[in-house]
Amino acid sequence: MKNESNSLRAVLFALGANLAIAVIKYVVSVISGSSAMLAEAIHSLADTTNQVFLLIGRKRSAKVADEVHSLGYGKEEYFWGFLVAVLLFFLGGCFSIYEGIHKIMNPEPIENYLYIFIVLGVAILLEYKSFSVAFGEFRKTSPTGFVKPLKESTDTNLFVILVEDFSALTGLTIVLITTLLSLISPFFDIAGTFLVGTLLITMSYLLANELRKLMVGESIPREARNEIRTIVRKYPVIKHINNIRSMYIGNNNFMLLVSVDVEDFSRGHAIETTTEQIRADISCKYPHAKYIYIDVRPGNC
Repeated sequence: MKNESNSLRAVLFALGANLAIAVIKYVVSVISGSSAMLAEAIHSLADTTNQVFLLIGRKRSAKVADEVHSLGYGKEEYFWGFLVAVLLFFLGGCFSIYEGIHKIMNPEPIENYLYIFIVLGVAILLEYKSFSVAFGEFRKTSPTGFVKPLKESTDTNLFVILVEDFSALTGLTIVLITTLLSLISPFFDIAGTFLVGTLLITMSYLLANELRKLMVGESIPREARNEIRTIVRKYPVIKHINNIRSMYIGNNNFMLLVSVDVEDFSRGHAIETTTEQIRADISCKYPHAKYIYIDVRPGNC
């Protein structure tokens, strides 16, 4: 429940920040005629819709298991996160590139530079605060490293928010630089539009690829599987571990199947007691192991 409240805080903060930023950017893009600022307004609008989708996925993934979905609805969050990556980021990127092409064909001078720089400054501060909140929640579960823990993270909400805020900060930096350069030549404003569009499409691919792995059934990390092997091997009844299979099922939870051979002399009650102890030990070490199945086979098979 603590991890869930952490990611919810990050989502809600990002939702409020991006909505305010999107409105301000759009108004200034109309006033100034900056295509790069319009691309950034589209970026922020996509980010705002992202949070709405994440909240929908969060709510639907919390539904309890039933007869039709016996393992629960946890993977709903992967589906809605995938929609964020494919529909919003990708389409937003395509629209930004389209706007750049439109500007090439119908160039317009940029006006009111002061408003642009004020908005960019405010937006960078808000996005940095949003990123700091999400990064702070991320650090509570991954105190060291960034890229590897982020790639291994199964908290879709936090993962998407971090990538989203990072891309937003990068996009704002691009627009700030290209807007400054557009004082020399209007070409740089158009270049900024293309760069923001390319950034959105790149983020779309990265997000979609990571969520695809979770949707098709990604296993828990090798380190975790090795630790589970260590737990199982400490019981003398266990003769051999055949395999350990796992799959994330949403909300950081995963299903675990451990296939073992037992010693020939083992009695039924001893095997039953051992398997219950193994389940308890694994659950203590990994509270997110929601379903633990132990397949016991005689050692002479």
